[in-house]
Amino acid sequence: MADYRIETVRNGERDWTARNERGAEVRIAPADAAGAQPSFTPVELLLAALGGCGGLVVDRTARTADHDDLRIVVESVSRPEDDGRVGTVRVLYDITLPEGDIRTAEILENGIRLTHEKYCTVSRTVEHGARVEAWGPDGTVLFMGG
Repeated sequence: MADYRIETVRNGERDWTARNERGAEVRIAPADAAGAQPSFTPVELLLAALGGCGGLVVDRTARTADHDDLRIVVESVSRPEDDGRVGTVRVLYDITLPEGDIRTAEILENGIRLTHEKYCTVSRTVEHGARVEAWGPDGTVLFMGG
């Protein structure tokens, strides 16, 4: 399992950029920040991570089945009682299989199941939770949860 490091820097009010060590960047801002568009919200990035991880893992777990047209849609559903958290995440795998191609359907279904039961680090972390620590500039732990 790899360890990761992302640096997030402020561009301006409610406008941030996250960078990885390989030089990729993504802009983060609220959906209503007109001057910071195009961007992703933090929740959209979480959903994108679930879809991306699912896709990368299905590429491996279902590699013997043709899935070039696979599309993954990830939706969040939250209610007031979810207390500021995402309540439910739905990961929808969309592909049209040739009529009567039972073998490909079985391979894809098994690959998707294995993705979420065993191999997708993002899905498994969201499902089981992770410990979160917030460290202040002086090195003290200001928050620890999970």
